Amino acid sequence: MNPIFYYALQFILGGASVVGITLIAKYIDPKYTGVVYALPVILIVAMIFIYLDHGLEISRKTLKSTFVYEFTLVFFVLSFWLLLYRVNFWLAMIIALLSWAIVATLIQFWLKV
Repeated sequence: MNPIFYYALQFILGGASVVGITLIAKYIDPKYTGVVYALPVILIVAMIFIYLDHGLEISRKTLKSTFVYEFTLVFFVLSFWLLLYRVNFWLAMIIALLSWAIVATLIQFWLKV
């Protein structure tokens, strides 16, 4: 299959997930956005493409890395959420993102994922 098709499909699915989360927050109820965000649809599609392009071993390594870095995602969400009670939105996002980058880098050096 044409690699451009792979990239286009990945781009469309990623964009559709962002649009879907935004529409759910706006028109249905923001409490459901977390459930939609947590759906592993993008991960599943990515894993299928990685498996088809690179095989089982790279798929396993990718899943291991994803598992490890999901903890940093939880750290980012928790710190962002807590910071929103103390500072404005943009500063909270910047601080949470910078702290996430530091934690992710430390995990990278510590675990050598």
